[in-house]
Amino acid sequence: MPKVSIILPSYNYARYLDERIQSVLNQTYTDFELIIVDDASTDNSIEVINQYTHDSRIKTCFFEQNSGLPYKRWNDGANLAEGEYILFAGADDSCHPTMLEKLVEQMDAHPNVGIAYTQSMEMDGEGKILRPLYYRTNDLDKERWMHDYVNQGKDECRYLVVKNTIPNASSVLLRRSVFEQAGRFDERLRLVADWMLWAKILLISDIAYIAEPLNYFRVHRKTVRSKTRGDGNHIEEYYKVLSFISENVELPKASVEKAYNRLVNRWVNSILRLLLTKPTQAASKAQTFYRIASSLDAKVNYRLLMRFVKDVSTFGLLSLRERAAQ
Repeated sequence: MPKVSIILPSYNYARYLDERIQSVLNQTYTDFELIIVDDASTDNSIEVINQYTHDSRIKTCFFEQNSGLPYKRWNDGANLAEGEYILFAGADDSCHPTMLEKLVEQMDAHPNVGIAYTQSMEMDGEGKILRPLYYRTNDLDKERWMHDYVNQGKDECRYLVVKNTIPNASSVLLRRSVFEQAGRFDERLRLVADWMLWAKILLISDIAYIAEPLNYFRVHRKTVRSKTRGDGNHIEEYYKVLSFISENVELPKASVEKAYNRLVNRWVNSILRLLLTKPTQAASKAQTFYRIASSLDAKVNYRLLMRFVKDVSTFGLLSLRERAAQ
């Protein structure tokens, strides 16, 4: 049996598949199987995939009907996995040839680690490298992600509760037994099933991080995240993750405060955008967000007041339209 199972779920990503598949096959670590799961693509994805099926390491699974659920095919791919470790490779991402080798080294060296990941570089739709993803931790201790570390899972949750500090699944190697114990990806979540899974894994195992940027995370308009964030549903899912972590881990007060402040700011910004793009939905979304927030956060009214005071002091008499457009 292979040591590692790499699952590559794809839907209409023919444009990137050749680069993606080659980045996996060219790894310096070779004891792996590559499971390509196509979710009923309507472009020429199957044609691209079939160019590689002569490689004995490759398995394919072609679905005739699209699932409509971003994480379902990830779990379907896991059903076919035989490896001790498992990695979910986004079809539009890429990686350095040594990524798998260095992740496996971390997992082998630390039996209590259930999740190991590397720093990622963000790139655009054309493959231009933009910046390392640790910039997304700029309201946390950014210096922390500039060095390798191994940490207890529950302690790591003080960072994970504020935001998804493991923002790209393509950089993550999981111990398959821990993945199964944590319950796999929650298919009811459209945007944050990976974030929720990381939290569940950290309750039962430790984490290892490699500061070297060995993963390349592509950001473009056709990602599921880009296409669905405009409706504000990501805010509701963020609260679910925050609630799960808060209920299962004893967290520093500062982390919880930072998490709730950040979420209030995000949903206020989301409502402002909806007022411009989908004004008929804005009021109902605001009520939904407030209901969810107030059920979890006794200080939500105070946070909203502080947000209002900050906006007035910063933007003065700018119109709502001008403010929302910024």
